[in-house]
Amino acid sequence: MRKYLALAAIVLGMPACDLLGNECGRTRPATYYDVQGVEAVVTLQPMDQPWTVVAPNGTVASREFRLRIGLKERHYTVVPVSGFISVAYACSPVPAGSLGSVERMDSLSITSLYNYDAQHPAGTPLTDLLVVDGRTRIPVPSRQNPLEPFRFAEISLLNPPAATGPQQFRVYYRQTNGETYIAETDLITLVR
Repeated sequence: MRKYLALAAIVLGMPACDLLGNECGRTRPATYYDVQGVEAVVTLQPMDQPWTVVAPNGTVASREFRLRIGLKERHYTVVPVSGFISVAYACSPVPAGSLGSVERMDSLSITSLYNYDAQHPAGTPLTDLLVVDGRTRIPVPSRQNPLEPFRFAEISLLNPPAATGPQQFRVYYRQTNGETYIAETDLITLVR
């Protein structure tokens, strides 16, 4: 009887011990990600040079300013196993062939805790001043038009602030499932 119990424990325990192989990144089974949070950091991007993170209370020229936003993600997949047990694997980094997320973004707002210019006092969305990857306007999702999570974006400014001074940016991100995430950058001095 002990032999059968030991054999059953080994056979049923194999998927949990990864003895059947790690299934991350394969086209079958499907691999997804779950949004766990959002993070934001101010970087300095001089022309033709690598970017660097701006230290708290650091100074950056508006033309070299970049706001890097990224999602905190958890990757998972479900592996069907013959019989009555399924196995979930945590996958990291993002596996090739990921099928995305079932979650959708219905609100994204980027504001400053300080006055930016006359049209953008503290707490006003800066959407009309922001471009993604230097080319396109930042997407504006809504409850009627939710978008797939952006995962990562590098945002720059179209116009400099009205005056050189302190700026601290807040990212508000909400999903259709009700999850809300907020991230704030460190306080910096933004030079006109």
